[in-house]
Amino acid sequence: MQRVMQTNAAVFRTQETLEEGCQLIDKAWESFHDVTLQDRSLIWNSDLIETPELENLLINACITMHSAEARKESRGAHARENFTTRDDEKWMKHTLGYWENEKVRLEYRPVHMNTLDDEIETFPPKARVY
Repeated sequence: MQRVMQTNAAVFRTQETLEEGCQLIDKAWESFHDVTLQDRSLIWNSDLIETPELENLLINACITMHSAEARKESRGAHARENFTTRDDEKWMKHTLGYWENEKVRLEYRPVHMNTLDDEIETFPPKARVY
């Protein structure tokens, strides 16, 4: 899982690496079904803690990889070498990732551009420049 995420979902990404990453992280999830606990004790059993932690990390890695592959733009720390600019018209929205039936489902919700009161001025979005 760590190797797949570092190789295929690093800061600078391409469509090809993300597509490959989706396949590889899905295979890593499938291999989780082969995990077994060797230690059956109930005292200081790190397997009982680490197995659910691994499951949680794998689920989040799957959602992260599929979400990154779906977003066809560069924004903030998400830099796509084949989509080098922001696309506010299509991608000014939040990605919501769900884990259902051992698969990733993505939805989106709009970004609210207004503050909740008049005390703070609204700042329009702009591209990060260095």
